[in-house]
Amino acid sequence: MSMALKHSGSGRFMPAFSQQNVVRGLLLLFVSALVLGPVLILIRASVSPAGVMPLETNRVSLEHFQNLLTSGSTWRLIVNTLQYALVSMSIGVGIATILAWLTERTDIPGRFVVRVLMFSWMAVPALVVGFGWILLLNPGNGLLNVLYRELTGMRGYLLPLYSFWTLSIITSFAVVPTAYVMISGLLRNMDPQLENAARVHGGSGTTVIRKVTLPLLVPGLFSVGIYMFMAVVQTFDLPLIIGVTARYPVLSTRVYLLSSPENGLPNYGFAAAFGVLLLVIASGLMWAYLRTVSAGEKYRVVTGKAFRPRRIELGWWKPVAIAFVIIYCLVMALPLLMLLWVSLNTSFVLPSYDALPGLTLDVYRRLLANPVILRASGNTVILVTASATIVMVTSLLIGWFTTRTGSRLGKALDALSFAPMAIPPIVLVLAIVLIYLRTPVYGTIWVIVIAHSTVFLAFGVRSMSSALIQVHSELPNAAIVSGASWLTSLRKVTLPLIWPQFLNGWLWVFAHSARDLTAPLMLLSTTNVVAASGLWNMWQFPDLPGAAALSVMLMGSLLLVVLPFQIYAARRLET
Repeated sequence: MSMALKHSGSGRFMPAFSQQNVVRGLLLLFVSALVLGPVLILIRASVSPAGVMPLETNRVSLEHFQNLLTSGSTWRLIVNTLQYALVSMSIGVGIATILAWLTERTDIPGRFVVRVLMFSWMAVPALVVGFGWILLLNPGNGLLNVLYRELTGMRGYLLPLYSFWTLSIITSFAVVPTAYVMISGLLRNMDPQLENAARVHGGSGTTVIRKVTLPLLVPGLFSVGIYMFMAVVQTFDLPLIIGVTARYPVLSTRVYLLSSPENGLPNYGFAAAFGVLLLVIASGLMWAYLRTVSAGEKYRVVTGKAFRPRRIELGWWKPVAIAFVIIYCLVMALPLLMLLWVSLNTSFVLPSYDALPGLTLDVYRRLLANPVILRASGNTVILVTASATIVMVTSLLIGWFTTRTGSRLGKALDALSFAPMAIPPIVLVLAIVLIYLRTPVYGTIWVIVIAHSTVFLAFGVRSMSSALIQVHSELPNAAIVSGASWLTSLRKVTLPLIWPQFLNGWLWVFAHSARDLTAPLMLLSTTNVVAASGLWNMWQFPDLPGAAALSVMLMGSLLLVVLPFQIYAARRLET
């Protein structure tokens, strides 16, 4: 068997694969440090004695787990978390399924606009949405509650803000865009031949949907449901800003409050024990998700690209469908419009015709002259750019070794990179706190970059591996045979073929890094404030106009980057 040789630059020749082995080994060390290090530290902290910093002793104690498992509050936290995730997921996936079916399988007008809006809303931070709903539903001066009292003459409020059901409904709205993207893909790729056969044999529209379409979608919908359930179990933003005040604690907020208490010293050991418990629950959900995806292989009915699903004519149901879409869009837009209104006033004023002359940009001018906000803006640019670039470049290399070499190291890289999917971000960030607490990197923007690179790595690797599988190995191999190195082949042949997927992944990490509150808040210092943590501080101060203006600026910046690409992608789907 012949072996390709490559000139080393010093007169000697070396095996061409040695460079790959070096890069692959360095990648394995890098990913192991990102993923395995935090998990091992978390487990070590959970079995450390009470009152001792986790890495200051070699002693092992199960005291934290004994306290955790014998406390009645622990089981309440578990029930609260699962109940909250189940209700939020069910409502969100239900709405997303209806919207996806209307835009992908019916003749409803405005499909292009709905797709763009759904993709765009994925870039709106949950923190921003939560603040908007608080301004709308606050019991004393929330806009909707004030209108309710004025219109009905009754006391009380339209909807209790600080309650389990309101928290779940608001979270379900945040679930819809991601679930819509996943479900619309299932509907778009479904071969319509079985449905057409059912219609030929006399099946009505509702019968075909009930007997053919839904059974084919069930495995996919079930996997989407498990994925979104897992995402809600791990969520932190909305349970913090609404659930804590509602006295509805969940596991993620419990971990945060133990590690970052308002008074007293952090209890890292007990927080780590709760983190391990949350990790076990998330791992079980991940196992169920993977089993569901694997079992769904037999339901694949797409046999080629030479088909286009038939659009169902809604008939007299069309006005109802249009009204449903408009109402949903208005519900999603209301908190954002409320934030915009508040940001245009120097003090909190409810929207009214008489208040229009008082609208001003003074709050924005004040923010842009604030050195803390300017520093937070610069830190945010560094954070999102560095995190997105590190994640996608690392994912591209891991995807190459996973799909092209098939070696044991490649498989180990793939398994390690997927592990963060089963690690809740709050748990992962807690472990990063314990690792870097006494290092120079702690308190800098780079410790947040490390956290985001770890959290978002699994998504990047999955997207790049899927894209690379579609590129036949003959193309990069032809470049290598012609004398190019594997890295040159990857850079000049493979990457240009998959650049849309690479860019889409980069934008996804970019947006999610900017909207994340978990890592910036838990790793917060005076020098690494970013937009999300700065927004939290302004809201807590409180500076409602300033927080609203910063929310609008953050949301506008994200949409300015993400929206053009989503418009392009939506137009491609229409053609």
